[in-house]
Amino acid sequence: MIYRAYLCFCLLASTLISSRSLADEFSYLTISSQAEPFQIIGHSNKGIITDILSEAIHGSDIQLKYYAYPFTRYIRTMHKGTHTNWISYGSPAWKEPAKARIQSKNLSNEKLFDVSHVLVIRHDSDFIFNSINDLFKITVVTLTGFNYPGVDKYLSNEKIEHIEVSSHKRALTIIENRRAVAFIAMKKRAMYSIKVDKFDPSVFKFINFSSVIPTYPIHLSYSDNVNNKTRHDIDTAIVSMKEAGRIDEIINFYLGQSKR
Repeated sequence: MIYRAYLCFCLLASTLISSRSLADEFSYLTISSQAEPFQIIGHSNKGIITDILSEAIHGSDIQLKYYAYPFTRYIRTMHKGTHTNWISYGSPAWKEPAKARIQSKNLSNEKLFDVSHVLVIRHDSDFIFNSINDLFKITVVTLTGFNYPGVDKYLSNEKIEHIEVSSHKRALTIIENRRAVAFIAMKKRAMYSIKVDKFDPSVFKFINFSSVIPTYPIHLSYSDNVNNKTRHDIDTAIVSMKEAGRIDEIINFYLGQSKR
């Protein structure tokens, strides 16, 4: 009788420990290419968003299991429910294409940082930008799977001629070789690629593109099953990191403006 009661207790304790372990483990979904410097695969420096999230959960019961997918499969796994509890990143600005909205369905209350867009052109280019209409006369470079609020409709109806590529390095090479006039890019990502891919910075110049794509925030994003306590705890940690200047320090490190 005593042995049976002890056995039941062990089974119950094992179940509770297992349930808690599962509740605290989350799948961190990353994009295997194109997401640099937000997420960097196969490198000791794992990216701005990954570093922010890792620091935010440090010392907590939250455990991350990393998964990397090409962008199309990354979105597909979200729709299929491959991972019950996942964390990634998104933005309220990313509404198109419709299938990609799931990435930004459940966002953290606290934004991580803002991003702005630029047109990357050759420094010796005579291209002048005043409005979206100026893009109707040239060839631009875009990235596969990326959202370009305010521009997507012109890309889909081919009013803007564009070359679609899979990496920032390829996009910058096209501009460098004069195969297109402008690359529509997030400023942070363009700066990072110029640094790590060892382009000569003097070859390029940036044109502010905020009149077409306004500055917008980047947040952490969650699957439906991620509980409110986890989200709140991460938000609280992000607030503390902002107040301490840690998020700015992480961003500046990846853009080559500071050291660890």
